[in-house]
Amino acid sequence: MMKSLLKITLAILGMAIVACSSDTGSDLMTDRGYRYTFHRDNSGPSPEVGEYVYFHIVMRHKDSVLNTSYTMSELPRLRIPAPEEYTEETPAIVDALSVMSVGDSVTLFFPLDSLESIPPAFAEIDVIEYDMVLMDIKTDEAFKAEMQAAMQEREAAMEVARARETEVASFANSVLDSYNSGTLENIQTTPEGLQYVIHEPGEGPKAQNGDMVAVHYYGTFTDGKMFDNSFSAGSPYSFALGQGRVIRGWDVGIPYLSKGGKASLIIPPALGYGETGYSDIPGNTTLYFYVELDGIN
Repeated sequence: MMKSLLKITLAILGMAIVACSSDTGSDLMTDRGYRYTFHRDNSGPSPEVGEYVYFHIVMRHKDSVLNTSYTMSELPRLRIPAPEEYTEETPAIVDALSVMSVGDSVTLFFPLDSLESIPPAFAEIDVIEYDMVLMDIKTDEAFKAEMQAAMQEREAAMEVARARETEVASFANSVLDSYNSGTLENIQTTPEGLQYVIHEPGEGPKAQNGDMVAVHYYGTFTDGKMFDNSFSAGSPYSFALGQGRVIRGWDVGIPYLSKGGKASLIIPPALGYGETGYSDIPGNTTLYFYVELDGIN
């Protein structure tokens, strides 16, 4: 959700900010007549062409927050283009960030009547305010090194996950055997009919509806036949919790876990794929999932 709204933010802010002042709290104007205000100006060095800026941004209308980067796991980042690289599609936030220094904060005001076509989501809004704080500036070399390190870290994590598939399968089958024989301990049932066992609760706050969660899973039928799992792919599945993006059994069960938590979920058809089924999963099928809550944002 944040990524899609950020794309909207970038798309509609096609204006160039060309002025800056050490004064704060007073309105400044761009060449195209858009208003902006510095709340904090440290008068430090601004980013050079080709450098990358890392920032927080809040998209709001008056007191209503429409979106915010503060819920994202990573800071938004953009490259500062050369003057000849600017086009009508160049977002104004690039230009605003290009005149800021680390620690500066700015609000940029964008009247929606400047648009040829107003997105339906903004039909009742006259002005959108963009509150931005510049968090860091990195050279092209430092940015590429960071991306390379992040890629290597992701690849290493994927290899670890893939290597665990056999171990996870063995554990899941042992839990399912105990369930089928009626000897599974500590099993609990929710009012909706989900049965679950917490193997490890995890640490910190529990996942809540609206959180972006990353879940590793190993799914089988009650006879132990595996139909899908994330370990073979090496990456957890990410989704917004409680928004109907996954089967109901997950939306009900995942909130019992904190980050690092592990559980078994026995999901009846009503909380799974119902009477019709899905793909290779027949209708009226009870499903078993071993799940690990890998992350919460």
